[in-house]
Order: sequence, then C-alpha cells, then structure tokens
Amino acid sequence: MAYNTAVIDIISFLETAPGLWAFVLLVSCGLGGPPWSEEIVILGSGYFVAVGQLGFTAAVMWCWSGIIVGDSIIYLLGRFVGERVYSWPILRSHFLPIKRKRFEDRFHAHGTKATFLGRFFPGFRMIAFFVAGNMRFSYLKFVALDSIGAALTVPVSIWIGSLAVEERDTWMKVIHDFKFPLLSLGVIGLSVVIYLMARKRRVKLRNLLHLRKQRTEDDAQR
Repeated sequence: MAYNTAVIDIISFLETAPGLWAFVLLVSCGLGGPPWSEEIVILGSGYFVAVGQLGFTAAVMWCWSGIIVGDSIIYLLGRFVGERVYSWPILRSHFLPIKRKRFEDRFHAHGTKATFLGRFFPGFRMIAFFVAGNMRFSYLKFVALDSIGAALTVPVSIWIGSLAVEERDTWMKVIHDFKFPLLSLGVIGLSVVIYLMARKRRVKLRNLLHLRKQRTEDDAQR
C-alpha cells in the first residue's frame, strides 16, 4: 500500500540522524514540500524513540523546532514578500483564491482564533500562517499560538509512535490511521483551552455585575 511505502521511506530517511532529519522534513512539510503529512514524520520519530536511537525529549524538541521554523517561513513570506508568492510553483497550489478569501474573512473577524485553529486544519494551515504574516499579525504572538498548537499534538504523536513499534503491523496501522492530522487530539486540547477561557470570562463578568450592583445600591442609599 501507498502508506506502507511512505513509512518505509521515512524510516530510511530518518535512520542515520533521526532528530536532524525529522527537523529537515518537518520544515519541508511546513513549506508544502514532501508528499507526506507532518504527522507521519512525527510518528516516525516515535519509532526511533522506541528503538533507543532518539530520546523522547530530544524527539519532541527536534519536531517542535521543525514545525515552528517551517511555519515561521510561511509567516515571514506573507509579511515581507506578500502576494508575489501566489505565482511561485511550489506554493501556488496551496494558495488558491477561494482558500485565501475564506481565511481572510475569518482572520478579519477572529484573528487570534483563526491563526491558532489554522494549525489543526491541513487545507488551511499554510494560508492561515501566510495571511497572518500578510496582515501584520504579531510574530511573537504567532509563535506562541503555533507552539501551543504543536504542544497539543507532538508529544502525544511521538508517544503513540513509540508504543506501536512493538508490533510492526500495529505500527503500520497507526501510521495509516493518523495519516491525516491528529485533529481529535487538537480538538480535545482546544476544548480545554476554550473552557478555561470561558470560565475565566464568566468569573470576570460575575465580578463586574456584582460590582455594578454594589454601585447601584450605594447610589440608591445616597
């Protein structure tokens, strides 16, 4: 099967220097280069954690760095090069007009949320980060949001890859099942973040209403 070939290719590619090559491949994935999704590379890194060629922490850091660098390049292209990249052969297919229009509308309405959620949707990931740069979204804020998004999936993906290595067939099935982004993990993590933010806002609103009520009572007593 095609995914078996992809797995074999990635293992062969990573074997000589798993951390470094994972970094290189993930940067390339961020630029729309290889035919594999970045999740396959991350799961492949878990394989080398299991066989002892790469430490878990090192794998997380290499993968995280590759993701951030690749995404940052797209952001910086949006900020400093702009619409000229729409004609570049490698990137042109990722920046279709309908995608650009759809995300630009979302960015204007929900800049921070749209940028954060872009990490979890492969069809919008590159255009999301490009538009963020083109719209002069804060780079530090962009890196912070991208780092949080990566932190929700990278360690878990590496852990899954390392667990599944005990049985080759199981590992192949996991790679196939997670060929597309680990959206469910991202959704769970995002749900927790949204819940905590909503809870914090409710507390602030409750305090504000209480303060307003006190002021009204004080004014009435006067």
